[in-house]
Amino acid sequence: MYIIVFLVITTPILLFYGPYKGVRKVFVSTLLATRHAYLLEDIFSEDTLNKMVGAKVENVSNDEVDQDLSKIDISCTTGNDIELYKDEEDKYVAYILEIKNPLKIKAVMTKHLGKMGQRTSEMAEEKNAIAAINGGAFTGNGENGGTASMPEGFVISEGKVIYTKDKYNETQKQNVVAFNKEGKLVVGYHSIKELKEINVQEAMCFTERSIIVDGEKQIKDHLCGGYNPRTAVGQKADGTVIFLVIDGRKITMPGATYYDVQEIMAKRGAVNVGVLDGGYSSTMYYDGDVRNSPNAWDGERLVATAFYVEK
Repeated sequence: MYIIVFLVITTPILLFYGPYKGVRKVFVSTLLATRHAYLLEDIFSEDTLNKMVGAKVENVSNDEVDQDLSKIDISCTTGNDIELYKDEEDKYVAYILEIKNPLKIKAVMTKHLGKMGQRTSEMAEEKNAIAAINGGAFTGNGENGGTASMPEGFVISEGKVIYTKDKYNETQKQNVVAFNKEGKLVVGYHSIKELKEINVQEAMCFTERSIIVDGEKQIKDHLCGGYNPRTAVGQKADGTVIFLVIDGRKITMPGATYYDVQEIMAKRGAVNVGVLDGGYSSTMYYDGDVRNSPNAWDGERLVATAFYVEK
């Protein structure tokens, strides 16, 4: 009993104030990327957390990057050719869908807006979709949420703004994952006004930066974001869309960093990549089944939005 009490008291002290900078960086980065980040934010100042993580200054700011959509040449606008791949590594298992026709990809929002979210698979089945992944950031009914009843930012579907969190503000920029009328993936910080000008048809928001823009890798820190389950969307130069979902938060399989996501996408030829909500939300649905192993206590987590692929 004494040993247990001793470890409970001394472990946090060693973790946060001891000499183990690498372990501390991984722990803090991983926790900050979850909904429980407040456990650290209530104790440490932003400057202190930044020093512990030591990563923000090492990565490129998407505010400084202009995306050149002319570099994408869509080669497939008919049919529905999709390939599923699985990549097993020491720290994670990655599930990858390559979708040849980007015009088949649509955004969907929970039908229980303001009350509760829906499972990714449920939204996919209601849309008679062949594939789907969980979407962007969300909040719940209360201050701390939990039911995924409302998206963060805004949602665009079939060219129409179907949701905005705050008062309708067309000029406020949010970090987006979006598709325009030609099927080209749009990432980075954009306002609704800007997205309308480039004919965006489908869009949702997430707080984290894009990780590849115009073929340029944005993440330099190998531990960026810590180890967590991940969801991301990428696009190759020929228009092929990549859905990526990574499992984690298990004792022997913690997950992937944003750097890992970047490297996986780059190896598959992605030239633009945006990230979506990860953690317990990370879910991939394909051909009637959930393909990954969501780590929520009851299986699939409720989410507010998803991207799906029409049959």
